[in-house]
Amino acid sequence: MTPLQKKLKVVFADPPFGMEFKGEAVTESPNLGILFIISYARTRLSNVEFTYLEPFLSMDEHLQKVKEIAPDVYAISFTTLRRDLSFETIAKVKELGLPMLIIAGGVHPTIDPQDILKETAVDICVRGEGEETTTELLQKIQTGQPITDVKGTVNRQKTNGVRPLLKDIDFFPAWDLIDFEKYEIAVSKKKHVAYLLPIRGCPNYCTYCSNPVWKLEKPWIRQRSPKNIAEEVRYLYSRGLREIYLRSDTFNVDIEWCLQVCDEIKNLGLKGLTFQCNLRADKLTNELAQRLCNLNVWLVHIGLESVNDRVLKGIGKNVTQADNIRTLNILKKYKIKVYGFLMLYNAWETNGKLENETVEEVNNTLEFAKNSLRDNLIEYISWSITNPLIGSKLYDIAKKYDIAIHNNKLGSCMRFSNVTEQQMIEHVKQGMILQLLNGIQKGMMTRKGQKRAAQKATKILNM
Repeated sequence: MTPLQKKLKVVFADPPFGMEFKGEAVTESPNLGILFIISYARTRLSNVEFTYLEPFLSMDEHLQKVKEIAPDVYAISFTTLRRDLSFETIAKVKELGLPMLIIAGGVHPTIDPQDILKETAVDICVRGEGEETTTELLQKIQTGQPITDVKGTVNRQKTNGVRPLLKDIDFFPAWDLIDFEKYEIAVSKKKHVAYLLPIRGCPNYCTYCSNPVWKLEKPWIRQRSPKNIAEEVRYLYSRGLREIYLRSDTFNVDIEWCLQVCDEIKNLGLKGLTFQCNLRADKLTNELAQRLCNLNVWLVHIGLESVNDRVLKGIGKNVTQADNIRTLNILKKYKIKVYGFLMLYNAWETNGKLENETVEEVNNTLEFAKNSLRDNLIEYISWSITNPLIGSKLYDIAKKYDIAIHNNKLGSCMRFSNVTEQQMIEHVKQGMILQLLNGIQKGMMTRKGQKRAAQKATKILNM
């Protein structure tokens, strides 16, 4: 057998959350990043066996699978919020004593690879977009070549720079590895929903957003061709899916392209198919709303964040409350429901001075949420306190002004001289109660969503 024919067994893994997290956001969908990497790599490599260990496995199940497969390469993808679980998983995988290379990728290894290399047995971190980097790594492993110099990686010897982003993203994830019966999201019309990623990246740079994976290099926005997106819709439909969530950060970045995507999908003539998507409030026209309605888009997700223009400007949202209201009215006109995302107690820096959202401004947002739910401008809300995520501009601001606080009743948030912790707690409780009662009243939650609602009620009672 020549080196090029050497068989390679590769495991890609999510941290094992277990069945108790079934129905939570972390298990609503398989990891599209992993599935895109597998899809890309296996068309370019031969004699490689890929396995994906999904997020709803327990730790014991996860470790048993790794032991049975005995892979040459174990690759785990995780965010900063899942750092502790991921580090525990890596340690236990290492304790199996198998002769394998351990790779880490995803948001946290992209932001802070040295943290992983210092605290775990990981051999290599992949930074940013993973398709080409991972494929090159596997090819070199398969052929016995050194892997310390692969662009886009960090190891204990050196950092190998940033790999340019893919120019051609017209390909599907490795959907054949997925049993859709195992996944269910909290808000949907149909029992099972697939996430489809039509766009990579986001053209904006909001203060609170941690989106480093796509912003190491430019362009910050890359779109798949409308025909390729439609072909993935056709494939998912053939697998029995009747609801698809167009899950890119913003679907309507380019309205003309968006209209073309709608037309290509509509031209498939698929019956009984519904959609969800994410929109920006400043980029919606009547024509696009009409086209979304014709496509049977029943729910759109919009980051409204705050009703206060001072706050929206400060956090770099680049929208106004007038934009929000105009868009909500257009969507109501076309009978498209809205899932509105609202944040409270944000912060930013203006001319070298720290500013933050005030108690009065949060009251304004809460009142707007109540009225919008009553008037059916918004169907469902997400209400959460702002968390300074590592990798965001807000994280750096929180460190600069020493306003980060951890392990209080609210979890990870910020403290301000003009807001008490009790005021924050009361606002969180009011918003969560509003969110919970609205969801129950409108019957929008799936069975798994009801479990999430029970957990939310318990959290409110414990505040």
